[in-house]
Amino acid sequence: MVQHRDLVTTVADHIGVSVEEARRAAEATVATLVRTVDEPQRRQVLDAVPALLASEVDAAPGPAWDGDDFVAEVSWLTGTTPEEARERAQAVLYILSRREPDLVGELDLPGDIRDLVSDPAPGGGITGPHGGTPPLTDDELAAALANLPHWTGGHRAIRRTIELPDSNLSRVLARIERLRDETGRLPDIDRDGDTATLTVYTNSVDAVTHLDVDLAHRVDDAITAAGAGISGP
Repeated sequence: MVQHRDLVTTVADHIGVSVEEARRAAEATVATLVRTVDEPQRRQVLDAVPALLASEVDAAPGPAWDGDDFVAEVSWLTGTTPEEARERAQAVLYILSRREPDLVGELDLPGDIRDLVSDPAPGGGITGPHGGTPPLTDDELAAALANLPHWTGGHRAIRRTIELPDSNLSRVLARIERLRDETGRLPDIDRDGDTATLTVYTNSVDAVTHLDVDLAHRVDDAITAAGAGISGP
């Protein structure tokens, strides 16, 4: 089964939208897809996605008869423009097809709706090689690390190590865990006794992006909010 957080955060990273916007897009796209296909494929889709992603099924007008109908329904459900809805629906369907290739490949969809199952063309601005959030350049990475004195790393990932007495470390990590609810993202946490290494990177491009720099600053703020002293990197 597709994991809710994985799908939503990957879509957010891929097209450079917030986690909340990606969540709404995922729910709207899944709802429209469910209303468009017939049984038993409808049940196959519902079985492949978590219930949270199917929460808008009853609200979707469906079925969509063509690609424009599909985009219009996603636009209506998300309150976005048709252009935004198309990009977001494409991103959701594309990521879903990578997570569940057999399911998406077997769905009986009109040709122009199936055309939406493709990596969305990038909009304006700089994007990554697949239309997603781009990796940081050398200069951007250097500038980011200069403003994150406790972090080290390179283009693939950046890390921060904290070393504290067991109870203090648990309190700090509990505060960091709350970032999942606040932002939809969380660093990878590798704890070994009284030491924890926090690693951030964007999975969809396998590199550090501006989203990771923002997350690193949020981690720093969370550590400060926990009120504990820390070691250097």
